[in-house]
Amino acid sequence: MAMVNNRTHCFTCNKEKITYSCEGCAKKFCLIHLTEHQQLLNDKLHRITDEYNEFKQTINEQKQNPQNGLLIKQINQWEIESIEIIHHKAQEYREILIKSSEMFINDIEKKLKDLNKQIKEIHQENEFNELNLNHLRNQLTEITEELNNSSKISIKKDSQSFINEVSIISPKKSKSNKWKQNAITVAGGNGQGQKRNQLKSPHGNFIDKKKHIFITDCFKHRIAEWECNAKEEQIIVGANKQGNRINQLDQPKDVVVDQQNHSIIIADQNNRRVIRWMNQNQQILIHNIDCSRLAMDKHG
Repeated sequence: MAMVNNRTHCFTCNKEKITYSCEGCAKKFCLIHLTEHQQLLNDKLHRITDEYNEFKQTINEQKQNPQNGLLIKQINQWEIESIEIIHHKAQEYREILIKSSEMFINDIEKKLKDLNKQIKEIHQENEFNELNLNHLRNQLTEITEELNNSSKISIKKDSQSFINEVSIISPKKSKSNKWKQNAITVAGGNGQGQKRNQLKSPHGNFIDKKKHIFITDCFKHRIAEWECNAKEEQIIVGANKQGNRINQLDQPKDVVVDQQNHSIIIADQNNRRVIRWMNQNQQILIHNIDCSRLAMDKHG
């Protein structure tokens, strides 16, 4: 709060005194009322601080027990009500199935009783022939098939749910869903080593238009090319082992492919140089530089 001496009317007491301006509200106060004004500001600051602390406490409580939230309680209530509806429906369907089975068995027993009556009459009269026996046999077969077909009773699922579904509408999407965790190995993946299906200490890489990956395998002192879905690397630079000759590398750290002139630019760190390889010809672009990263603009 900047103070400027000036004899004017105090905003509070309206008396002409030496006043001091408050830059926040642009009002002028005498010394007594300036102190009161400052105290009012301090009180407001304390109230804001108290409200902040209360809000922070609320956040901490929700973090410790997130299920106490109102929305969680609504979901819990929806779960209870949905389960109750399912229980009620399941009991209703069980009763329907039991009643249907009882009616079916009663009907079978009624037909068996009638068949039994016919069999007794034939025994008593002792007059029967093939036609009578075939008739009894056919009735028994029909009843048996009817009983066996009772196992064909099935449950059909209705596509329309009798439970009211809920959905979560949030103004902010979870950041954890931004990237899907789904990775595949495109080079190496067979442990550290010297074989052509292994990498030892890969640092920089470059992907060209054909989706070929150029990798600086630092401790193997070479640049390797991995084609898409390849199982082994192709050694592009570094077949002459570690060294400081023009055709050797010493712990390269990065690589860029100049696709216009089909050359490879390498940050040859321990040799303190940036070197270009083109058609097995080498050219030092920058001498005496500790370079570990490369970038190339559209002008090359």
